[in-house]
Amino acid sequence: MSTIKVGFIGLGNLGGCLCRSLVKKSGLPVTVYDLRKEAVQELESLGATGANSPREVAAASDIVISLVRDARQNEEVIFGKDGLWEGVKRGDIIVISSTVGPFYIRELYAKAKEKGVKVVDAAVTKITTNKEGFPANYEGWATLMVGGDEDDVKRCWPVFESMAKYIIHLGGPGAGQAGKLVNNEATTAFTAITRYCLIEYLNLGLKAGLDLEKMIEVWGAGVGGPKLLDNAGLKPWYNSHEIIEIMRGRAGRAPATTVPAGQAPLEDFGTMYKRLAMEMAKAVGAEVPISRLIDELRDAESTYDAFSAAMK
Repeated sequence: MSTIKVGFIGLGNLGGCLCRSLVKKSGLPVTVYDLRKEAVQELESLGATGANSPREVAAASDIVISLVRDARQNEEVIFGKDGLWEGVKRGDIIVISSTVGPFYIRELYAKAKEKGVKVVDAAVTKITTNKEGFPANYEGWATLMVGGDEDDVKRCWPVFESMAKYIIHLGGPGAGQAGKLVNNEATTAFTAITRYCLIEYLNLGLKAGLDLEKMIEVWGAGVGGPKLLDNAGLKPWYNSHEIIEIMRGRAGRAPATTVPAGQAPLEDFGTMYKRLAMEMAKAVGAEVPISRLIDELRDAESTYDAFSAAMK
């Protein structure tokens, strides 16, 4: 294990958390890169070696992990100027933890094979447990959904164990990405359907002349209220006013990610996950009527007219 040299590209909220855990727990030499110098410096203070480009990371490493935002950024990391592709060597393993979908992974796997390079996907899901309901990234507590050839995954396993609490090898290349899309969209759909169950009856109550805030208070105090509210993504310890603000979409929104001038805007994560999941569903011939229903409920404001008016 001590001979494995690891590279890590992408030290954002999630990547930084995983990389800190890797550096602290593994005892392995780790080389890191991020566009933000302060993120690199933080990892250097823990014992990692900073690099000036993805190419430098690849040249110094046997296993390189890329955890950037999406396929567009991943392409830049791998194939851009001074990209990982220029420094990667025969026998090295590229681990893709960015959310890119299973088909991207399989195409990259085939291309890398011609170069004698291995590809493993290790998609990440995080734990959301803090009281405010926002993602809480705890070092060493992530779950990795892994896809790749058995021998390649086995070689990466000590690295994965230093980053995550749960590691599940789901199958061949792309299986980890497929697992993440299934996990994300199942959770999103479950939350959305539960939420619309609440909205439907709040809408009925409003039409019957009841007060919105007092109805939510009843839900929170009732026998099944806390469970329903929590399943709907609305924590039962919020007060009625806070829940209404969240349902309006005015609370808890992450700031928009800025992009360099001249570049197309980044797709928001929810839209990206849904698009990738629907692409996968179409490719494998899977019906997704619940997803279509959720889209209809979200887009048809007239369905819950009294509730929509109260949210304005």
